[in-house]
Amino acid sequence: MFSAAEANAQESLGGFALNQFDPSPAGDDFFSVPSAHTDGHLVPRAYFMYDHAFDPLVAGDGAIVSHQGFLRANGSITFFKRLLIGVDVPVAIVQSGDDPQVGTVTIASPDSVEMGDVRLDIRGSLYGQYRDPVQVGLGARFYFATAGEDSLAGEGKPRVQPQAAISGRVGEEHAFLYTASFGWMARGPENPHTLTFGAGVGGTFFDDIFQVQAELFGNHLVGDDPPISTPNISVVAPTRTSLELLGGAKLRVLGGLTFGVAAGPGLTDGIGTPTARVLGMIGWAPIPERDRSGEDDDADGITNGVDACPTVKGVENDDPKRNGCAPPDRDEDKIPDALDACPSIKGRPNADETRNGCPADYDRDGVADAEDACPNQRGVASSDPKRHGCPGEVDTDLDGIADRSDACPNVKGSRSDDPSKNGCPAPDGDKDGIADVDDACPSERGFPNPDKAHHGCPKEVRVTSGEIVILRQVRFKFGQSALDQTVDPVSDDLLTEVRDVIQEHPEIETIEVQGHADDMGTADFNKTLSQQRAEAVRRWLTTRGIDPKRLVAKGYGSTVPVASNTTDEGRQRNRRVQFVIIKKK
Repeated sequence: MFSAAEANAQESLGGFALNQFDPSPAGDDFFSVPSAHTDGHLVPRAYFMYDHAFDPLVAGDGAIVSHQGFLRANGSITFFKRLLIGVDVPVAIVQSGDDPQVGTVTIASPDSVEMGDVRLDIRGSLYGQYRDPVQVGLGARFYFATAGEDSLAGEGKPRVQPQAAISGRVGEEHAFLYTASFGWMARGPENPHTLTFGAGVGGTFFDDIFQVQAELFGNHLVGDDPPISTPNISVVAPTRTSLELLGGAKLRVLGGLTFGVAAGPGLTDGIGTPTARVLGMIGWAPIPERDRSGEDDDADGITNGVDACPTVKGVENDDPKRNGCAPPDRDEDKIPDALDACPSIKGRPNADETRNGCPADYDRDGVADAEDACPNQRGVASSDPKRHGCPGEVDTDLDGIADRSDACPNVKGSRSDDPSKNGCPAPDGDKDGIADVDDACPSERGFPNPDKAHHGCPKEVRVTSGEIVILRQVRFKFGQSALDQTVDPVSDDLLTEVRDVIQEHPEIETIEVQGHADDMGTADFNKTLSQQRAEAVRRWLTTRGIDPKRLVAKGYGSTVPVASNTTDEGRQRNRRVQFVIIKKK
């Protein structure tokens, strides 16, 4: 790979840009192979990139350059969707090697931070734009002599590279991408010219949010002159063609914030071709919006391209400024003014055209329009459907009885032939606040319930002719032994209701508090346990106001089951307390 003359003990190589990776302008689809499109007008795009090459220049068993890493700042801006101008500023921040010896000459490896050659990009779009299947562009790259002449980070001499590219995109939300380019790197007489080329394919997903890609790029040194030489050393590679493969991915978020990574091997032994290359970048490249004029976002049958309100379902209109927009709705009740009988007052739909869009109580008399016989006139409530909501007699308590005939005008009541009771509340025998006429349990103090069958009934205690029935079971706490029983506080509310029922029924003279058990224990144990529980309940009631003479405790063990003892559910039902009425007055 090298030829060396006798003499000097140490030589430094330079005057050639060793890095064969030349990144695309900001906004292009691929990392190294340029695209043909120039989308947008005055749209800025930029990125920072770090690319690292491994062993790009090797001599025998040693590497002249074993690591070369560039940090780049790259930016571009487009004009009139036809012209792109960009700049790339490279700085070699990592350079190292083995200082190998070739013959009697030691080659000094670069080991410092060095500026590369700044590049200016100019590209014009001849045909097609970003989302078109075929795009054609021509351009040129101009390299300025910002690197040192003895550097391998750049050539330190101006050069120019005309280029042509063809690229395209097939698909919208998920799309296939391709690009291909070729160019000619024209140098001065010190270095050979180069033919450059590249191609890439990829796919984007979810409206360009995620992209995967593969690209092949390289160049060929024209002629036989060595690109790197000194009076004592000439670099001659096995091949004059450099070729690399990169595979990578990009992620775009927040409308343009772009992250990218790529890696790949060198495929030839050309000068500057590494054994492997890795890179990473972060940048800003707004995603050009796809043409959605033929779609219908609001599903109103009017395509976005002619819909003046593309995100709000509307109707056709001869006025282009209103086409696809919702009809005027001044009161914002979602009923167009043209159909709204009350266009300035928020209302609700109504099959009656004269009431459509009007409030539920248009005259605000407290009587809903659906029940108001005079919806446009403020009136009063009436039991007569033909007069309900119409002007007339006042009924303060809205019980359907005019105040002039109501013996209790401020309290809702019921009709009575007795003028002194007409309009007054109906009798409430159990004094639970629920009139007997509405009380499903008129002789038992109860509670309100939306279910008419239980309205006015106790929650968990009912009285029948022979028993005070509880709707859930009493629970007990174990004492120091299995037979030492006390009532668990969780049952206090249940037994409180039992106590109140007993007090409300003085005609019940004697109640047997029965304790029952399942058959899990011995007969004697179950008999004793049930007796203890019955006595615990009796003791709870007598300490809270019930005359002990009215209560008798008796345990029946497992002799009176109400369900099978062969199942857990049956045994649970058999473990119970009952209040059986023994004697009434």
